[in-house]
Amino acid sequence: MSSTTPAAKNTKLTAEPKNRHERRRPMKVKDLNHNAFSERELKPYEKRAPDFSGRFIRWFLENIYRLEEIDADDACVDAKHDKGVDAIYVDDVAETVHIIQAKTKTKDNAEFGDTEIKEFYGTLQQFASKNKIDEVYSETKNDKLKQTISRTGLASKVDSGYDVLGVFISNARANDDAKAILAKLPKIELFDAETIANDYVDLNVDGGIKGSYYFDVSDSDVIKYDAGGAAARLFLAPALNLLKMDGIADGSLFEQNVRLALGNTKVNKGLRQSIKEKGEHKNFPLYHNGINVLCGKIVSETEKRIEVEDYVVVNGAQSLTSLMAEKSKITDDLKILVKLIETKGDTALSQRITTNSNNQNAIKARDLKSNHNIQQRLKAEVSAASNDNVAYEIKQGETNKGKTVLKNESAGLILLAMDLAQPWSCHQKYKVMDELHADIFGRPTVTGARIVGYWECFKAVESALDAIEDKHFAHYNLTKYFLAYAVVSLIRTKPEGVAMLDNMKGILTSGRLSELVEIIGVLAKSLAFDLNAEILDENAEAFDYKNELKSPSWCKKISARLVAQYSKDVMRKKAEAIDDLCSALSVAK
Repeated sequence: MSSTTPAAKNTKLTAEPKNRHERRRPMKVKDLNHNAFSERELKPYEKRAPDFSGRFIRWFLENIYRLEEIDADDACVDAKHDKGVDAIYVDDVAETVHIIQAKTKTKDNAEFGDTEIKEFYGTLQQFASKNKIDEVYSETKNDKLKQTISRTGLASKVDSGYDVLGVFISNARANDDAKAILAKLPKIELFDAETIANDYVDLNVDGGIKGSYYFDVSDSDVIKYDAGGAAARLFLAPALNLLKMDGIADGSLFEQNVRLALGNTKVNKGLRQSIKEKGEHKNFPLYHNGINVLCGKIVSETEKRIEVEDYVVVNGAQSLTSLMAEKSKITDDLKILVKLIETKGDTALSQRITTNSNNQNAIKARDLKSNHNIQQRLKAEVSAASNDNVAYEIKQGETNKGKTVLKNESAGLILLAMDLAQPWSCHQKYKVMDELHADIFGRPTVTGARIVGYWECFKAVESALDAIEDKHFAHYNLTKYFLAYAVVSLIRTKPEGVAMLDNMKGILTSGRLSELVEIIGVLAKSLAFDLNAEILDENAEAFDYKNELKSPSWCKKISARLVAQYSKDVMRKKAEAIDDLCSALSVAK
């Protein structure tokens, strides 16, 4: 989220950037050329990694592996002495360790050969056993690698039987030599420019599979429904039959699915765990919503099969990708409810079905809370407090044209860090609208004015992150929440500061929001500078911020030190006292 500088003469409610995955055409191999890819895809990653390789790895993890931003950053270990490893991702559901290496090329239309693959195969041998991983841990000078091995419990997991999979990624094409050697080497998966371009799913391009396919209905009744220009069929199909559809692995089957597979989310983990429990297979249709399939034409129907032509899954990417991941554990008892709709080439109808089925079925805790009185009240209050400039989004799919959108999940994370003083929990976004909802939102002090005010303050904190010297740490997702927590902790050391934070309505009503934002920005920048020294004191080489920022004790300890340092600066006349900074705004009306 961008923001104006703290010293800006007026604080504007700026819109969040568009989804970075929006585009006008499918990805092509040439789009992965260094300069084109940097311009087209990697700008949002510039602060998170200093070079093309680091940005490319993070992009890959989020867009091809579909990890959350914080999980992608946690996986990365790219630095000097990294033992040929750029990222390590542990899939505890599939019990697989992914060792990822990236080879990037600056020359357009470049290729790589078997030399890089052979070297990577040698790299993988370092992670083949607990003893070898322990050796890497003791020998490596790369603290990120050492911290990741420790944080993930890598050695013990490999020792317990986790598979080790090598993943070689590149923005260049693999030549024939590379492909030939890969055919001989076990457990290495290749994502070169061609594979990545094919696997990347474009949210704005109509897609699907051109060709024929048949659904096995030999063990199911079929409900038929004809509605004007469309014909629908509802039935149970064996999961193993559905996995024969083309395009599951590369995502082309889902190119109209607005939610896609959503990576290794809580929902996907739950699905995969259910698939593993064979005794539950017969009950799967009882608690699973099923999938929606559109086809251009129903070619033929018998009691045993329905044959279709040109098909696409518009709701069910999570289910099918989870089934594919656990294919070896699927029994004949596992059946999926299928809604098959023949659109006869009606593109407009296809788009309406795609949009409506996803909005209807993609039910999150956030959606379940959307009709909660608290969220409805806050929506109205945020609109009033912002003079109708901010739309407090409480449900997916809302239309808020011309307004700055603040998602209630984002507001909840800000309140969790700044109001409840729990920045260490801000990586657990799914809890905001679930088990933490009452704690975060269900308090008399949480008003629309408070949310708008805290949001603007938070953006001022974000702008101060550039003062942190370690840029990886500065732009790690949890750092902004920690710094916001530290700033508020400092302000709350004085009664005037507490009163100011409790007076958001008065500050907004009096038109003095820009003054508040400037104060927050100045304090955030001051604490950010002091944070540099604290990191050095923590022994920067061994500083595992990915772990420490999730630790309540570390966050409290470092915040207390920052507050103490600011107090010393006040005594030395190097900083303005908190009571002096906050007194005027504490009584604004």
